[in-house]
Amino acid sequence: MSIATSFIDAICNFNVYSVAILVPVLVFLAHFIPWLVDFHGIRSYPGPLLAKFSDLWLAWIAAHGHRSEVVHDLHKEYGM
Repeated sequence: MSIATSFIDAICNFNVYSVAILVPVLVFLAHFIPWLVDFHGIRSYPGPLLAKFSDLWLAWIAAHGHRSEVVHDLHKEYGM
């Protein structure tokens, strides 16, 4: 059986639990693989580790109402 046939069978026979696990894994891989490959050397920039993966870190900070303070403190810490 080919990979394409296996993939099609898996899609046709999916259940809620499989989707609940597969979607977060795919989202994680979509952020982790470009970070790992890092063609442009972005990984070498200083800053919080979670901020290097996604803008979700900054969205979390902003949702709590501390975006400007945190960004200002990071600029003071890293000299930018």
